[in-house]
Amino acid sequence: MKKWRAAHADSAKPIATGTKVDRICICVRKRPINDKERKKRDHDSITCLHPNVWVHNAKLRVDGITKYLDHNSFGFDCAFDEGNSTEDVYRHSTMHLVDFVCQGRGCRATVFAYGQTGSGKTYTMNAIQTMVAEDIFLLLSKHGSAVNEGGCSIEDTTVTVAFFELYGGRVQDLLNNRHRLKVLEDGKGEVVVSGLEEFEVNDPKQLLELIDSANR
Repeated sequence: MKKWRAAHADSAKPIATGTKVDRICICVRKRPINDKERKKRDHDSITCLHPNVWVHNAKLRVDGITKYLDHNSFGFDCAFDEGNSTEDVYRHSTMHLVDFVCQGRGCRATVFAYGQTGSGKTYTMNAIQTMVAEDIFLLLSKHGSAVNEGGCSIEDTTVTVAFFELYGGRVQDLLNNRHRLKVLEDGKGEVVVSGLEEFEVNDPKQLLELIDSANR
């Protein structure tokens, strides 16, 4: 494995900042092997060389004795390894979306994490939520000023937070005593969560406090 990685290290390309916002962007982040996996002597079977992720699979040849490694690659918009910080992930995958939704054009953006239990979703998303909260209010305070005209400004924009959970066929409001909700479609074909309560916030601290409350 070490020899393969050394031979292919130069194939990684620089990650471009500011992925296009008019399409879905798929990013992969590899976490390091944990202590439990080390004790089990599990091998590190993933290599991230942007924009590709390589999966290494130990196999036996047809003689049933000779061992070899099978290498399969998968391409993504961004591939982050354990050497990349969460700030790197945010800068290349999410930061441009904050600017996108603050342009005052009715734009929407979604960031979500998908992966098995223990893959690091909560670790990554908690940090990204913090950076998003800070940048939203930073941009709103800059927009409309003499230095940075245009876009939504803190004077004409209301920031609200809603937090709901879909689990086992149930939809519930995590900021309103887990009140049962319904997911419906309105006359315009838009999906709406009926009965979901929204809370106005005036700074990053209030926004993050609500998220923390919902996560308990």
